[in-house]
Amino acid sequence: MREGFDNRRVSLNCARSLQLRKKHLRKKQPRPRVLTSDANRKLSVLDRELIEKRIHAYWGMRSRGEVIEIASLIAADCVYVSKNCLGGPADIRREGREACFEWARHINAMVETLKMEVLRLLIDGEQAVACRRMTYRNRGSRHVVEVIVTSYMRFRGGEMLELIDYPDPLAMRRLMGD
Repeated sequence: MREGFDNRRVSLNCARSLQLRKKHLRKKQPRPRVLTSDANRKLSVLDRELIEKRIHAYWGMRSRGEVIEIASLIAADCVYVSKNCLGGPADIRREGREACFEWARHINAMVETLKMEVLRLLIDGEQAVACRRMTYRNRGSRHVVEVIVTSYMRFRGGEMLELIDYPDPLAMRRLMGD
């Protein structure tokens, strides 16, 4: 009789021990971190606001001729692409921050931005497209022309990685006096 009692007691202790062990193991295993759709929505709003602020800051600095100051907004390996008519039709491609600065200085030497109006801005994740109405003054001839510019942008970690500008070619020719 005594032997049966001990066996039951041992088996109960083993069962409890096994349950505690399983519970302990369950606690140690990391749960997969999954954001709720509400949390994802809030994060995407924050990302969108950050990118929108950076886009407007970039355009503001560019229009004021603050080329060096835009360094905090663009990636070191940024790429600038444009179909441009400054001094004649040309496909422009600059790679790297310094090359982009050089091109911005070149543009600022030729034209002055008098006004910029954002007509449309669409941001999706780390990509954006914008349509802007720019009012430029040719620094040499003093011609003032409105130019519609469509811009495509990609971001990485909040920095502008790529900017592709497509200005209205006829308006650019008028601006340059062609």
